[in-house]
Amino acid sequence: MAVPAELGTVEWFGGGPGEAYPDTRAAARIGRFARTVEQMQTPYVFPQENGARVDVRWATLTDGAGRGIRVEGDPAFILTARRWTSEDLDAAQHAHQLRPRDRVYVNLDAAHHGIGSASCGPGVLPQHQLRPGPFRFGLVFGAA
Repeated sequence: MAVPAELGTVEWFGGGPGEAYPDTRAAARIGRFARTVEQMQTPYVFPQENGARVDVRWATLTDGAGRGIRVEGDPAFILTARRWTSEDLDAAQHAHQLRPRDRVYVNLDAAHHGIGSASCGPGVLPQHQLRPGPFRFGLVFGAA
């Protein structure tokens, strides 16, 4: 979803403070964290999926006055917030090609495939592979 660019502060209760994925979640601890949208990014040399926070129970995106939106997951969800779209990220070959847009793009996901280390080691282990199947997922939105 896209929200107004002014909603540039993200607070969440879940995995953090840095990014984590199904096979890297041991690097995250559960707690209450806050970052700007810019601080949510991991600046990889080659732009790629980054900045996910796992096991998020609730999150807010707010402006400087504390106004914004709140989302709660049932069950927990994976959160990313960026100033560019996923399509922009996929198309970029270099970080300077990522141009901030006039919105914050928020992904609220039920699950992710693990990242593995196929560039320098094995691919994703079987327990971290995302496979099709039924899944029940709910989100509740409100004012922050």
